[in-house]
Amino acid sequence: MPAYAIENLSVSFPQGRSRQQVISNLSLKVEPSELVVILGPTGAGKTTLLRSMAGLQKPDQGRILEGEKDITTMPPHQREMAMVFQNFSLYPRMTVKENLAFPLYAKQAKGLKLSAIEIEKRIHEAAEILGLSDKLLRRPQELSGGELQRVAIGRALVRKPKLFLFDEPLASLDAKLRERMMIEIRRLQRSQNCSMIYVTHDHEEAMSLADRLLILDQGKILQTGTPAEIYHKPKSTRVAKMLGRPGINILSIEESARLGLPNEAKKIIGIRPENWKVTADINGPAVASVVEHLGPQIALVLDVQGLRLRVSVAANLRVKVGDRFKLGIDPGVLVYLEG
Repeated sequence: MPAYAIENLSVSFPQGRSRQQVISNLSLKVEPSELVVILGPTGAGKTTLLRSMAGLQKPDQGRILEGEKDITTMPPHQREMAMVFQNFSLYPRMTVKENLAFPLYAKQAKGLKLSAIEIEKRIHEAAEILGLSDKLLRRPQELSGGELQRVAIGRALVRKPKLFLFDEPLASLDAKLRERMMIEIRRLQRSQNCSMIYVTHDHEEAMSLADRLLILDQGKILQTGTPAEIYHKPKSTRVAKMLGRPGINILSIEESARLGLPNEAKKIIGIRPENWKVTADINGPAVASVVEHLGPQIALVLDVQGLRLRVSVAANLRVKVGDRFKLGIDPGVLVYLEG
């Protein structure tokens, strides 16, 4: 049985005399101890979905289940969930310890009594897990971006939720901090043995974190699977374009024929840049027009047969604009896509 489930959820907002549909008949399941990442562009409905699960947004229709229990109309403080926001939402005049304690005192105000000893215990457990034990007396303005985000996660952790909801929590951090915090979130999920839903528009975060990945666009799930399944076997051009840097090559029927690619299915073809077989050849038909160094790889744009193709090669190759190449491809790596 899934830990949580959404069944046929729809949410809309007033827009003039009509309503704007944000989520349309959406269903998903979250298994126990599973980290589900929802990837989608701005406006896809990601935050609305989380707010609906947390009880902060009333759906037009559908059900939200915890196990077999229907919690659709349950108030937020009675749901065993905790949400971590992008903007940290810390109180600047409170210390780290006071910020961590705040949701527990809020629980008391709603009739969920915790003793002072239990509150103190939860604060120190969360601080130890997140490496904040020596920061408890500091205020938010004395902390780094990564420390602020750990405090925000700690405020969720002290509640001991069954489900964590992360709303693009790393969007405001620099690249190194994002990488570090992704490791922290993964470690937290494993140590607490809890379920998580994490939404992002960043494909690298999605690929790194997800046990299972859902692609969301315009309020609908386009595809679900493991990151590897969706990366290598996207069902549509919309899904294919959301994953990978450099981005996938999308070729029409006419363009694939110009390159001599097999296309009996008569569909759009997708080719990941790393799947091209690239050989330096002074008489080759492909000419490098862009060379971009991306750490462990070099991203090339090759002009061939009137097309511009994205190709990845090893970073130790010496490549410059104007170099010529021959291109090959294993037909087995071609991805046939719906429009």
